[in-house]
Amino acid sequence: MIDFSSLPRRNKTYAGANGSKIAVMYEDELYMLKFPGVARKNRDMSYANGCICEYLGCHIFEIAGIPVQKTLLGTFTRKGKERIVVACRDFTTPDTVIQDFASLKNTIIDSEHNGYGIKQRESRCSPSA
Repeated sequence: MIDFSSLPRRNKTYAGANGSKIAVMYEDELYMLKFPGVARKNRDMSYANGCICEYLGCHIFEIAGIPVQKTLLGTFTRKGKERIVVACRDFTTPDTVIQDFASLKNTIIDSEHNGYGIKQRESRCSPSA
């Protein structure tokens, strides 16, 4: 596995709820390095296998002929603790912005959940016959 610990970082941020993310350069390409999330109800547990699942899922879809992001599996060591991480090649361009769902949902000014609720709004329009 690739050790991403000493790679040069870039000043780019990524949104999303599943674990921390940093931008790193690997072989002259920008990658989003995703760390395993921490379980909210049981702090002693983590979602370490989430990185492996994302890596495997992308490669299974690729084998099936479905276009996917390029992913690499590796490790990152910080404060003496090694973690399994997944690196996702950043496919955006300087003029492209990918917006996370919570931010988009936050544009609904009468939302009660500040963009993080999951309840669907009912339509106020009646279906046409």
